[in-house]
Amino acid sequence: MTVSQKGRAGQRAASISLLALAFIQLSSSAVSPALANMSQAFPDISPALIGMLSTLPSFLGIPCTLVCGKVVGQKVSYRTLVNLGMAISLVCGIAPSFTNSFALMLVWRALFGMGYGIISPLMMPMVMANFEGEDVYRQTSMNAVSTNIGAVVFQMLGGYACKAFGWRATFIIYVLLLPSLLAVFFLLPEPPKQERHTDEKKFSPAAIFSAAGEWCIFYLLHMVFFYVSILQTSNVVRSSGFGGSDTAAIILSVITGGGVLGGYLYKRIKSWGVHVLTFAYIALALGYLVLAMCPNVWIMALGSALIGIGFGINMPALQIFTGLTVPGYARSEAASYLNVFGGIGGFISSFVVTKVVEVLGYQPGRPSFVVCIVGYFLMALVICLGQFTKKAAQK
Repeated sequence: MTVSQKGRAGQRAASISLLALAFIQLSSSAVSPALANMSQAFPDISPALIGMLSTLPSFLGIPCTLVCGKVVGQKVSYRTLVNLGMAISLVCGIAPSFTNSFALMLVWRALFGMGYGIISPLMMPMVMANFEGEDVYRQTSMNAVSTNIGAVVFQMLGGYACKAFGWRATFIIYVLLLPSLLAVFFLLPEPPKQERHTDEKKFSPAAIFSAAGEWCIFYLLHMVFFYVSILQTSNVVRSSGFGGSDTAAIILSVITGGGVLGGYLYKRIKSWGVHVLTFAYIALALGYLVLAMCPNVWIMALGSALIGIGFGINMPALQIFTGLTVPGYARSEAASYLNVFGGIGGFISSFVVTKVVEVLGYQPGRPSFVVCIVGYFLMALVICLGQFTKKAAQK
């Protein structure tokens, strides 16, 4: 085998293993269609705490994300950390099926999130370390597609398992992490170590955050608003008389199905630069507008598809923009900051949006979607005004 053939084989192995990793990135959302059923199973637990079964993994992954972003590729290999994170997620994902204690369920979900937190800052630097030029955008777009396909699979199976066998069966489907773990174990190549060149500026943690901070803030706000669709869909489906957990699973799967299309679209519109985010946030705002007004489940599915398209574009775009703001040796740390802000946004989503809705005199549900409409339109406006200001300053 020639050197070039070995290089292509290595890239294929890297691509397959990264797609396997991406497939499980939104696996925490598998429990979302079953949240209403879990509320019935634990009537003494507040809805906000029930919602933490979906949001807690994102938040508890934060400390692991920060630590891994600093040591990966320098003190500990990528392969070691990825395999460790996936093994933790596999075991702790299944474990809640075998407990009657809600508190212990939260503990298992927290540990599941820590496994996810180990993996999350590794995706973007591994893409940029193993690929160059257009291949970076191609792989990032494929990862986004794989992530959303994985979310569809987990949500659909989670909803149907809950309906057919009860809420405990929802957690059993995390056995699907095993094939991804095996693919990564046997195929993932160790990326070449990213050294700082002597003429490169030394980036301190504060400097890395300063460079990537803009995208981190956008990601935090995005996750605050996006998670509303994950947390409120089940309740809106039930309260509107559209169906039960299986219907909620279908609607959530439409969101992630739209994400597949959004991930594919990203590589087609990446030449728009930062305005791909403007397009994404307008799509998200319009999706929530449809959800807020939907008279039936079919219109609700249309709004969910628009939300998915916006999500599918936003995710790879922010990863690329973050990676391009810092040199190679600092990308894992920059990615960890991005994922930390995303985790915080997902965790506080229920509390923040619910509080805003209650201050306005309403109850969570469709009014929560209105808050998201306003938030996403403001984010799109900020990007447009920011670009206008930069162009005016350059002139």
